[in-house]
Amino acid sequence: MTSSKPLTVGVSLPLTGRFEKSAGVYYDRAYRLWEKQINLDGGLLGRPVELVVYDDESEAAKTGENYARLIDGDHVDLLLGPCHSFLVEAAAPIVEAAGKLLIQGSGSSHELFRKGSRSLFLCWSGCDFDYPKSFLEFATSDASPRKVESIALVYTDWRIGNAVAEGVRHHASAMGIPITFEEGIGDPPVDYAGMMQRAFATKPDALLIGLDHVRTDKPMDEAVTAALAAGFERSQIWLSDNPSPKDRRMGDAMDGIYMRGSWVPEDQSPLSVAFRDAFKDEYGYVPEYHSAGGYACCQVLSQVVASTGGTDAAVMRQALLRDSFDTVMGELRFAESGLPDATIQLCQWQGESLEVVYPKNARTKPAR
Repeated sequence: MTSSKPLTVGVSLPLTGRFEKSAGVYYDRAYRLWEKQINLDGGLLGRPVELVVYDDESEAAKTGENYARLIDGDHVDLLLGPCHSFLVEAAAPIVEAAGKLLIQGSGSSHELFRKGSRSLFLCWSGCDFDYPKSFLEFATSDASPRKVESIALVYTDWRIGNAVAEGVRHHASAMGIPITFEEGIGDPPVDYAGMMQRAFATKPDALLIGLDHVRTDKPMDEAVTAALAAGFERSQIWLSDNPSPKDRRMGDAMDGIYMRGSWVPEDQSPLSVAFRDAFKDEYGYVPEYHSAGGYACCQVLSQVVASTGGTDAAVMRQALLRDSFDTVMGELRFAESGLPDATIQLCQWQGESLEVVYPKNARTKPAR
């Protein structure tokens, strides 16, 4: 039996303000693509899906107000998340108090999931704390061309960089990998040359660099240039940023460098190829990883609503913790915390091409 009454999905996005041309676009377009596709396929639960979107103006307080309005005023059936951890953090207590779920893809700060929330679910392949895990797994496996038995760590002394550093310490310790050198990258001016010379002098097998992409200076460029000048080989370097065509501004310096890949358009899995092509057909350009994360939220939401046959948050939560979900971010399973149990892909620049080198089932080319 079908119904003409829409199934409403509420969301707050930065349609204006400082994130308007980045995060707002990334998520709005991914959500709109899903809305169009799901309705062409008959909707959900026999009902057309209707997004109810409010502008949070890139402000945390406004985000919280919007979710209260969606829940208490509009009485939406379901929720999708905003973007950026600090906006998710503002929405979380509102959603929690209402007994709702927030399926979201950009609130990847691990700190959000250490507060005992029952409402948050992250539809990425991992949080910032887990960014280095796949590189360390790969680097200590037979698939790695270089045997890694020790590492050096440098990181921007900001939120994401510190979270990556915490993750490096945790995962390296669990794997029995000693850290020979560790130093934070403070506010500019920074003595990158001296830092990398000190790191190189400890003779590590690999150098891990944790970065904050919101910094207005260029820690990636400076750190990579100084590391190579100090004597590190490119294939010894891992960067915590998701790769982008903009990385090619570094030219040959990037050839051989590893990067974490939350999602890249080079991913050849059928779901990723279908998403990439549909997004490009709809908007005229290839999507990036934030849009893929937004789309993964929609995929999880579709599957859990279909499997439970309704929109009851408690029933859906049980299913989210019990089942696995096929997404553009790979197969996702969720821990009690709401964090995904998945593998972040490891990418390597090989000449002009970006290749996925780990895990094996996603590999486009072996590492070199």
